[in-house]
Amino acid sequence: MRMGVIADDFTGASDIAGFLVAGGLKTIMYNGVPKDWPPSSIDAVVISLKIRSCAPRQAVDEALTSLSFLRRVGCTKYYYKYCSTFDSTREGNIGPVVDALMDALSTDLTIVCPSLPVNGRTVCHGYLFVGSDLLSDSPMRHHPITPMRDAKLARLMEGQFAGSVGHVFYPTIAQGSEAVRAELERIKASGHRYAVVDTLFEEDLVTIAKATETMVLVTGGSGLAIGICSALNEGREVSPLDGSAFTPIIQRSVVISGSCSAQTNIQVAGYKKLAPSRPIEEGLALTDPALYAADLTSWVLDHQGGRWAPMLYATKSPEELEISRRLYGDGNVAAAIEDVVAQVTKTLHAAGIRTFISAGGETSGVVATTLGLEAYLIGPQIDPGVSWLKALDSDLQCSFKSGNFGSADFFSKAQAMCIQEGNDA
Repeated sequence: MRMGVIADDFTGASDIAGFLVAGGLKTIMYNGVPKDWPPSSIDAVVISLKIRSCAPRQAVDEALTSLSFLRRVGCTKYYYKYCSTFDSTREGNIGPVVDALMDALSTDLTIVCPSLPVNGRTVCHGYLFVGSDLLSDSPMRHHPITPMRDAKLARLMEGQFAGSVGHVFYPTIAQGSEAVRAELERIKASGHRYAVVDTLFEEDLVTIAKATETMVLVTGGSGLAIGICSALNEGREVSPLDGSAFTPIIQRSVVISGSCSAQTNIQVAGYKKLAPSRPIEEGLALTDPALYAADLTSWVLDHQGGRWAPMLYATKSPEELEISRRLYGDGNVAAAIEDVVAQVTKTLHAAGIRTFISAGGETSGVVATTLGLEAYLIGPQIDPGVSWLKALDSDLQCSFKSGNFGSADFFSKAQAMCIQEGNDA
């Protein structure tokens, strides 16, 4: 088997790539559809797109182009990776992309499995939980682009998915993979096109992976990759570092945080106590982005050489976001901040910054695209779902964190893993 993964944003791509590497699969990650074929030794190919919040038609076109490449390079199993909090609207983009991939692969059933128990994402009775809260009660209900105000996956799928949905409830999951396989067959025979699978514990991911091993297309968060690797490795020991392609080194660095998730707010607040930190202000970004970006760049360069990298952040609390909406509206602020981040990233790279630590899917996508990197080696995991990455053909190294992932001390923890160049300790 060679697995092909289509991820809807950059942090999601690095998230699942990290789990595949930790599971012993030799993995290469591309930013966009690559021009060159992967090495023959590669077990998994991950393609990072930026299609979570674009127009649905664009998302479908890019996903199908990615699928075409993955088929040409010999993949036999496909995985559409979206956020573990099912970030989408009634228009998509998860549903349109899933339907397009199913049609292209001529498959009439796939699963919907956003669960990642190690990070508190579970599904029970078809309801998605974030920790002990329903998705609709979690901070995700305040997301500025895709506010999640329902937790029932079947209802979230209405309007954006073309077919009907069945459920594999937990009592069936608990009976094991054969029972799950039989239930999936019953759901398929009933004319349903999708099956939401309950998942409470990490071992449930192994059960689901075994039950769907012949399924040509699976969809979900990154958690199912843990189950797939566990099933593939059954009976043999795999070290978490077996698949790690490099060790990160200490270089001139910057932290850029754009996510407004609750967890990133905690991480930013903690890191501000350690390192030089400066907010990215909407008004200045909207007024004169080029001048403002130059000012931010100079500030970052002036604060190199300390124990911790300087941080630029657009991260806000829900209350601050509401004030921002009243002052500036929803339309242009995100685009203006992304423009500033892109200009800052470009200039910092030219000035010799070689390590970029970024928080938030949209922000990380901007950083990755601006750096123009096409392929990455996957290094050690910093936290579940977040790994160090290194450009395949340069000394650039990066960490791209989904908003809700990572420990409270993530930014400093990531840097503490870096060693002096030439030190193998």
